[in-house]
Amino acid sequence: MTCPFLREAQVKYCRTAAVRKLIPLTLAAKTDEKCGSGEHTSCAVFATHKDDEASASGPCPFLRESLMQYCGAAPVAKFVPYSESLISRCGNDSFRYCELYLAMAHPGAKCDEADGIHVPDWLRFSENHMWLDVTEDGVVHAGIDAFLSRALGKVDRVSYVWQKGARRPAAVLTVNGIDLEVAFPNELMLTGCNLYLRADPSRLATDPYTAGWLFEGTPLDETTRGLMDGEAAKGWMHREQARINDFLQQQTGCTADGGMFASGLPRLLEREQTLELFHEFFYL
Repeated sequence: MTCPFLREAQVKYCRTAAVRKLIPLTLAAKTDEKCGSGEHTSCAVFATHKDDEASASGPCPFLRESLMQYCGAAPVAKFVPYSESLISRCGNDSFRYCELYLAMAHPGAKCDEADGIHVPDWLRFSENHMWLDVTEDGVVHAGIDAFLSRALGKVDRVSYVWQKGARRPAAVLTVNGIDLEVAFPNELMLTGCNLYLRADPSRLATDPYTAGWLFEGTPLDETTRGLMDGEAAKGWMHREQARINDFLQQQTGCTADGGMFASGLPRLLEREQTLELFHEFFYL
C-alpha cells in the first residue's frame, strides 16, 4: 500500500549541468527553457560539452526525461526517482508513521480500550509495555504503549542506545531528571529511529501509537516471540491496571484517580519509588 499523498511527474533535465534542475513537463513551457529547440546552441553548458554531430535544429542532445515521484502534502516538492520510491516510507505501509501524513490526513482509527487505556487490535504488546506493528510489506515499528506513556507523563529528553543493526532496540527517556531505559524484548533488524522525538518528546505522551513511535526495522525470526494481541492483550492490560493501582497504594501510599492511576508518576514519586515502580512494570 502506498501513501495517498504520493504523486508522479514526468520531468526533464540537463545531463551535463553541474546542478541537476528537474523541470516538470507541465511547467516546461513556462520556464523559457531552450533545451527542446534549436535555441539550445546558445546555451553556455551546451557550448562547453557540444557534440559536432548534434543537430542545430532539434532538441539538445543532453536533454533527458525521467519519471519521478513526490509528496503532494509537502510544502516544497522533492522529486524522487521512481525506482527509489519503494524503498522510502512513501511506497509501503510505513507512510502511516510519516510526519506529513499524520499532520495532513489526521488518521483516527478507532481502537479498543482496557480501563481507559488504548489497546489497538492491530498491534502486538510485550509484557514490559512496548508495542510492535508488523505491516504486510514486512516493515516493523515499535514504541511504548499508552499505559507506559501515561505512567511517564511529560518526557524531557529521548536518547537512543542503538540506531542500526540486529538489536533489541532501546532508548533512554529522561523524566524529572531520572534516566529510564525502555527496550523492546526481542531482536529486530533496526534500520532507523524516530529522531523527531529528540526535538519534540511530547509526542510520546500525546501520540504513543503514531507520531510517538520509537524504532523502525524489519522482522527477524524471534521478533514477534511472546507478544500478545487481541483479547489476550486487553485482558492483560486490565490486570496491569489493577496491579499498578495496588502497587501504588500498598508501596507508596498513592491512591488511584477515579480508578486510573495518575499521569506522570516520576513527578509525583520519590526517585527511589520511581525506580522501584519501573523495575516492577517496565524493565526487562
